[in-house]
Amino acid sequence: MKSDSLNKTFPIYAVENDLLISKNGDITVGYKLQLPQIYSLDKVSINRINQLFDKIIRSLPEDTIIQKQDYFFVDKIKEAVTEGDLMLSRSDNKFFYEKPTLSHECYLFITKDSKSKISLTGNTKLYQKYMSEVNDFIKVVNTSISFLTKEEFFVVEALNSNTIIEVLGKYMSLSPKGQESLNDLFFDKQLQVGNKIGEMYAISSYNQLPLSVETTKKNIDFSTQKTDFQIPFIQPICLGLECNHIYNQVIFIENSQKVFSKLKTKLNQFKSLAILSKENEVTYDQIDQLVNNVIENELRFVYQHFNIILWDINEEKLENSKNQLENAFKELSIVPNQIKHSLKDLFLSNIPGACVGIPETYKFIGISEQTPIFLNFESYYQGNKEGILLTDRKNEAPVRLDLWIEPVKRGLIVNRNRLIFGPSGTGKSFLINHIASQYYEQGHHIVMIDIGNSYKKLCNLVKGQYYAYDPDVPLEFNPFHFNHIDEVNNDKKIFLTSLIIFLWKGEDPFKREEKQIIGLYLDAYYETFTKNNDSYPCMSSFYEFVDKNQVMDNEEKYFDKISFQLSLRDFYDGKYSKILNSEKPIDLVHERFIVFEMDNIKDHPILFPLVTMLCIDVVMSKIRKIPEAKKSIFIDECWKPISKGEMAQFIKYLYKTVRKFYGEVAIATQDVEDILDTPAGPAMINNTDTMILLSHKKKMATKDKFAQYLSFSESDLEKLFSTDKREVFVKVGSLSNVYKVSVSPERYACYSSNADENKIIFDTYKKQKNMELALTEFVEKL
Repeated sequence: MKSDSLNKTFPIYAVENDLLISKNGDITVGYKLQLPQIYSLDKVSINRINQLFDKIIRSLPEDTIIQKQDYFFVDKIKEAVTEGDLMLSRSDNKFFYEKPTLSHECYLFITKDSKSKISLTGNTKLYQKYMSEVNDFIKVVNTSISFLTKEEFFVVEALNSNTIIEVLGKYMSLSPKGQESLNDLFFDKQLQVGNKIGEMYAISSYNQLPLSVETTKKNIDFSTQKTDFQIPFIQPICLGLECNHIYNQVIFIENSQKVFSKLKTKLNQFKSLAILSKENEVTYDQIDQLVNNVIENELRFVYQHFNIILWDINEEKLENSKNQLENAFKELSIVPNQIKHSLKDLFLSNIPGACVGIPETYKFIGISEQTPIFLNFESYYQGNKEGILLTDRKNEAPVRLDLWIEPVKRGLIVNRNRLIFGPSGTGKSFLINHIASQYYEQGHHIVMIDIGNSYKKLCNLVKGQYYAYDPDVPLEFNPFHFNHIDEVNNDKKIFLTSLIIFLWKGEDPFKREEKQIIGLYLDAYYETFTKNNDSYPCMSSFYEFVDKNQVMDNEEKYFDKISFQLSLRDFYDGKYSKILNSEKPIDLVHERFIVFEMDNIKDHPILFPLVTMLCIDVVMSKIRKIPEAKKSIFIDECWKPISKGEMAQFIKYLYKTVRKFYGEVAIATQDVEDILDTPAGPAMINNTDTMILLSHKKKMATKDKFAQYLSFSESDLEKLFSTDKREVFVKVGSLSNVYKVSVSPERYACYSSNADENKIIFDTYKKQKNMELALTEFVEKL
């Protein structure tokens, strides 16, 4: 079609005052919708959204047309996905550069059908008359759209004139960036827009649909023997297609009684023919059931039309796209029409605001309750500007998951703590490396307490502090120390009480009176430092203070001082005397990446829990001094020894203190039973709003425990047990989804726990004394 004839045929007269006006006076309001992420909706949510759109359809007046357009574009990543000059940040941009990706945009247009067959182009008065009706129409539309804005599923943005023109350009050019100048169009049995060639398929009759349609269908790939992973019925021809396409969904709201009259006529025709044909009998029964259902439930008859436009610049690629689409239709038992002769009429009448022109032969009767089943309510993963760089599980396109700012703003969580579950071999340390490295790149202060040297490469790469505890040359702490007496607050005393109870009683039970008396001793001990005490606070001076003093009458009835002294003697002047009496405590305020490696003492019943607690207290001292900085503490497997007896109180203290100082605690373990079987388990779960789980396909027996103790819904469980290797299930408050951990070769080399690979890297590191060079050399040999 040449440009001069297109100008005559183009159905839009003007875009004015944020409205589309057709040449016949039809007025259209436009909105951009942000839809839920793919795979995030369960059957309950999908049904709820369908009910929502049924409500919208029934709320709009007669002679209104709802036009929903979903644009899917194939593109390549050109822009940087990570900011910063660090090695791993640079590797992200190199890894994802020009990676094929799919984008999706959804627009909703609501049109007031003028019912006019007179062109406005030469009749100014008629144009002004139609414009005078705009306000009433907009009020009605705004009321209906408010049903969407009140729900958590959608973000709705009204389109202004500039954006409307941009969307028109996208449709007319089949391009993600709308063009203001029109391309040449040709419709000779195949669509041609500039250098693009395309095809159109339409659903315009109930005969093309299966006999029964449910709101959802089972996804075989993600389902297991115990879980059925449900997706929206229409997904295979929407987000399921990995090619350029537009899915047009049009609903004509007309006088329901008139539509019913047409149905009644058809009903009588089929009734008279039923004796001649079994097929007619089935159709009669279907229409009869449909009519009764609408009458009983006060639903609304509508006309509807659906079509898909495919395109590419290459004939062979277009043929592949057609095969994809036809296979998707077969999967849904839908038999579409491939449009040839009416291609021009259908393409032009699906321009936003022009749906009045869709030929009657391409409309078919539906009801408001069932029509939403054919609407698309999903989008690709919506990335955040900040957060962890993961990829979507469908196309492995990069997406950032914000677990820090956005969930708190949205009210999804009240704390940032997280539990990470990863059965052996699923990549738990790999994932934690990935999270920690990115948080470091984004300015967080990172502290990791670990068994197994999982984070040594990363620590060396960022030139952090790596403390590997050696019993022969122990780290020296002093939890009693303070720079100013104001630092001796209630939190510090709670920690010291827990520490002393542990050193005295271990895992044995203790009396409440004993704990209270220790608290009194601590109060009295620190009061001495306000009176020019020459000694410095430490374990030894506290031990001597308890030995020489008494804090209450008849103290011996409740407090066995001899037992106390015998239990703590090793930390006073015995074999562990260096651990708690340092004159120069570790100062970590300015260190942004710190690892405490506990592998050498992991089996020591006293040192392991003690040093773990001391490390955490050092971190607490650090974070109080930098309240404005983001702080992340990762405890990988080391939490078990500090979750028993009095240590359970320490867990509560830890969570409470971190939350007050803009921080998070991420505790990682292999199995949920590890948490449930400890006294601190309930406190950990109750104070954790974010759950991160790697593949549990081999742990199906834990399904009921997740539901019972972690409050996982059936939808959460379907998603969790659908995960495979290098996939991660994330639940933030009430929302959950699955992502992939797809990383650059450099990140893989840095995170990998493969012994042979690590030997090669560390051998190079010993020679070069530079972890970046060691990782680069390893990657170059891959």
